[in-house]
Amino acid sequence: MCGNVRLDLMRDSHGWAEIDEARKREILEAIRSGKATRGPAHAEIDITDRCNVACYFCNQQDVRTKQQISYEHLVRLIDELAENGLKSVRLSGGGDPLAHRDFGRVLDHLHERGIVVDNLTTNAALLTPEIARRLTEYRAREVVVSLNAVEPADYARMMQVVPAVFDRVLANIRGLVAARGASPFPAVVVQFLLDRQNFRQLVRMYELGRSLSPDRIAVNLVLNIPGQRFDPSLLLRLEDGDQLRPLFEDILRRDREAALLQMYFPIHEWNAMIAAIKSDQDHPAESPLFPTASSFQEKNGQCFFGWYTATIRGNGDLYPCCLLMLPDYAPLGNALNGRFVDHWNGPAFGRLREEQREALIAGDGAGFDPERHRVIRRQCVEPGACWLKNIYFRGDEKFYGELGRTLEDLRRHPGLKTRAWNWKERAGLSLKRNARRSLPAGTLLGDLARRLQRGLRVKA
Repeated sequence: MCGNVRLDLMRDSHGWAEIDEARKREILEAIRSGKATRGPAHAEIDITDRCNVACYFCNQQDVRTKQQISYEHLVRLIDELAENGLKSVRLSGGGDPLAHRDFGRVLDHLHERGIVVDNLTTNAALLTPEIARRLTEYRAREVVVSLNAVEPADYARMMQVVPAVFDRVLANIRGLVAARGASPFPAVVVQFLLDRQNFRQLVRMYELGRSLSPDRIAVNLVLNIPGQRFDPSLLLRLEDGDQLRPLFEDILRRDREAALLQMYFPIHEWNAMIAAIKSDQDHPAESPLFPTASSFQEKNGQCFFGWYTATIRGNGDLYPCCLLMLPDYAPLGNALNGRFVDHWNGPAFGRLREEQREALIAGDGAGFDPERHRVIRRQCVEPGACWLKNIYFRGDEKFYGELGRTLEDLRRHPGLKTRAWNWKERAGLSLKRNARRSLPAGTLLGDLARRLQRGLRVKA
């Protein structure tokens, strides 16, 4: 740990901590008007699809190529994004970012352009002393190391590499912590993933993590991925909570004073169990990892990534976010073809913003319709289906206060909004009036008007 440095100042924020009030006002005004912002303020750049491990649970293996963005292309892309207001990046994968042969030079160029590395996620097998020096000198906000196992044999099983890599990774983590010295940057997070074969090693995982002197020890679950590429019987389930409880009790007791553990599972009952254990053990009160402002309302918590961020794969393909990098998802363009700003202002990103604006205005009434939603997916709008869309931002009191007022204004004034809010009541009448007009294809109104012209019923 770094003395009394606050973790909330070190932890990644999906770039939100790096933008000013003027940029937030730009996002709010763009949501109001339905137009684009000048460019993303934050970007996830998977600079390479190449990886030096083959984790059995990795959801990127189904879409991974052997491509990477050349250093020359990356320089041009970073320069263009910086000119249009990029403030921070997340370097993830795809493949492992450190597998890019010019990773050090990429860090140099980001630093020269004043762009913060908000998060680097890596297996750390290629984390050299020189890379550790750059990450510290350039004040990267967070490095997450996917360690996932407590011994070489299980590491080999999880990561599909020779066991000897495990000891190299441990040495590299220690090297990064030593290079950082007394600096709070970067925060170092050691992550372990639990499945049915390794969960009994949880106490050993905690002790190994603590011995590495990180800022946090994250414990998560191996989650199912599309395609059923591995045996689902490896996944832990709700009923396994009884076996996990004594392990949770043990590591929480060991962690009571250090407060290194970060555990938040997709199984609500386990989180409630952890909270009860902490209460029984009289843990000190702690600030929530992701605070919620009093101005935040769930009805205003829909995704606004279409105005804020973009994800760029190692082959240049563009996505709204990393969670939509799926085998059956059509990219919104390719950053290696033409200027990024032309994609940002093009029809695919425009459609994304149209659909997200509809969901924002719909509030509690937002729903997914596979016939008319081409870009967003069910998890983008249904409550509790996506953790990413507001978790980093919901603590911003002023922003969500202003967003709430903006959305209420749009809901009260039909002339300012899309068909989104009370579309169930208004869509049929409005579209019948407009069905004879020449509404442009590729828009929500145009598509629904053409369905009416073909005699199709507008679904409520």
